[in-house]
Amino acid sequence: QKGNNMQHIRSQKYAQRAYGLIQKVKDDNKQVKEYRTLVLNFPTMILQSGLAQAIGFLQAKGKGKEEHLLLLAHIAELLGENKDSLHKKILEADLSHYQLLSRQALEAASSLKRYTQALLPKPKDEQRGQS
Repeated sequence: QKGNNMQHIRSQKYAQRAYGLIQKVKDDNKQVKEYRTLVLNFPTMILQSGLAQAIGFLQAKGKGKEEHLLLLAHIAELLGENKDSLHKKILEADLSHYQLLSRQALEAASSLKRYTQALLPKPKDEQRGQS
């Protein structure tokens, strides 16, 4: 019971923080389309490739693409980690810690995805034929 309750509290915390982060992206209005696409696919990327590869991908792509760094910063913030040392921490984690980080990152990414779907609607040019 205790573990379940902790997870519920953590999920609520992620949801509250994610809402604020996505609201900022919406207000900022730069890269909304690119960020939206990235966030919607990120939970699947974690599941398919693993957390280390998914975070590594954001870092590698982030050199030229602001939305990748933004998502990396958002995931790190939700996890209470430093975005610059998150990948190193993941790579150095033992199996049980890696699994925990993966579950938490998946929850964090899912919160971001839910609020992205709610707050960042598809750009007009992608809504053709949907009225």
